[in-house]
Amino acid sequence: MKKILIAKQSLEKTYSGACRSVHEEIRYFKNLGYEVHTVAEDSNDEDIIASGAIHHKTFRWPWQKKFKRRIQFSNQSKKIADKIGADLVIGHGDYQHPDIHLIHNCVHLASEKIHGKPLSKDNEMYQTHTPIFENRQFEHIIANSIIAKDELVRRFGISDLKISVIYPAVDENQFKPLPIEIRSNKRAELGVGDDEFLVGLITSGNFKKRGVDRFFKSISKLPAEIANKTHFIFVGKDKLSPEIQTILDACPYKDRIRLMPIIDDVEVYFNALDIFVLPARIEEFGRVVAEAMACGAPIITTKWVGASELLEEKSKDFIYSGEDNQELADLMTKLLSDSDLRNSISELNIKSASKVFESKLDSEFNKIFPSFLE
Repeated sequence: MKKILIAKQSLEKTYSGACRSVHEEIRYFKNLGYEVHTVAEDSNDEDIIASGAIHHKTFRWPWQKKFKRRIQFSNQSKKIADKIGADLVIGHGDYQHPDIHLIHNCVHLASEKIHGKPLSKDNEMYQTHTPIFENRQFEHIIANSIIAKDELVRRFGISDLKISVIYPAVDENQFKPLPIEIRSNKRAELGVGDDEFLVGLITSGNFKKRGVDRFFKSISKLPAEIANKTHFIFVGKDKLSPEIQTILDACPYKDRIRLMPIIDDVEVYFNALDIFVLPARIEEFGRVVAEAMACGAPIITTKWVGASELLEEKSKDFIYSGEDNQELADLMTKLLSDSDLRNSISELNIKSASKVFESKLDSEFNKIFPSFLE
């Protein structure tokens, strides 16, 4: 029986996008009859075992700096791969010698988009990611968007034949249009009247990257007649930075903005929205966008969000550059002023999101993985 090893330094947060990808890979290889192993420094062992993998933990010295911890993790993972006789090793950003490397983050591009400057060579992410690409320490790369693929080709001169794009999947059993009663109840719970609107931004963290400041600034630029009949929700797990809190405090419609905690059944939020907004500076994919689409939410996002590649036809009119907060306000106004447009885009987005349903993921994996196991 051939053996697969999947290496990722942290497999603790099962809900995170990268961890979900690992579990999808475990189930895929397990269903094909392979012996699947995972290696991580921090992990939710119960979930890993439930998905079907044999799990290995690496050791760390608590006083080690992050970069040295990453290198130690990679070295220990290599020893485990050799010990079990792995036929295929899949890396998720930390392992330095993968056969197949899955890209979730473009750290150089992110630094430029978020901070306006190149990533420092002293940065641990530079030191971790750059050697993999510069030294071609892989057989193949799976990128999570065309944005990510183009970045690797442009910055590192990697042949596009060495890179495939597989979009992160959406669980269609969870993310789907729900009965109108559920939508109505959630809107009533949030105090949204029958003649009012609900606009939301839902994310996990890293608020500067996701453009939370842009969201609050754009609300300030809405016409009063629109803003005064719209409720806004922001859902995130982190505390607002002082900079973003100051922007929120200065918003003339601050009393119409609610900060909400993350909930497990986030699809209820998506179904309740009239518009989902993600004005990210960079989001290599942004699974939350695809999930909102699957629930039928009209989307406004930037061209630097990988999931924008899923939008089709007139839904693409609501992809913008990201720099102009007035443009975001104008796009919100356009959608909120036209119920027929919102409804047609809702239907279109549900159809477009079906391209990345989990039920179609195996066929995407089949295009790549089997050739490395022959």
